[in-house]
Amino acid sequence: MISKILISVFIITGITFSQNSPQKINSAKQTGNLEGRHGLDLNIGIYDNTNIASITSVSGFNASVLTNSSIGFMGAIAYQYWFKNFLSFRIGAGALVTDVSTKTTAGIEVSSEVATVAPILTGVNFYPLQISEENTVLPYISLYAGPYIGVYSKSEVGIASVTEETVVETVIGARLGAGLDFLIGSLFKLGVNAGYHFVGDYSQPIGSETNYSGPDYSLTFGFVF
Repeated sequence: MISKILISVFIITGITFSQNSPQKINSAKQTGNLEGRHGLDLNIGIYDNTNIASITSVSGFNASVLTNSSIGFMGAIAYQYWFKNFLSFRIGAGALVTDVSTKTTAGIEVSSEVATVAPILTGVNFYPLQISEENTVLPYISLYAGPYIGVYSKSEVGIASVTEETVVETVIGARLGAGLDFLIGSLFKLGVNAGYHFVGDYSQPIGSETNYSGPDYSLTFGFVF
């Protein structure tokens, strides 16, 4: 349900901004000249690990309650530099909260598990409409690659004991995506973005899975200087 709401927000935002005419944009003295400029971006959205099924089970007294979700929240910050109006370099770091599980056995034990994947990705954005002219509505495609650091944490609390386990492992992966940025004046931008993460297999499970490939959908809030 949350993913459907956020995806609808992305679509509505894109349609609303794209309806602005070039005359209105120019009258606001906005500029699409990005060559040699820098940018800082904040991305907030959702990550859908298609390898995990959403499960909820509840049974009777002294039994377990298990909740597992395939939808997680994601966030990232990134630095961007435009070599040309149509080509930029980007490096960023983020976190994909992919797997949360809790288990309770009445009067005996409580356990919790959290799996997080933290990608540190470097790559390029290509803006095809910027090749021949300067624009303030900027569709683009992106390709990034780098390490995906998987962190799995598990804790169990029993009647007379407390145990904790942490697993950290890194694999290489890549993200192919597309998005739409809107310049607001000469300093700010808003955007929508979607992409797919191609992640290698971990040697041991990070939470419930060894592979966390899947799509993400996010909103972008940026500062250009």
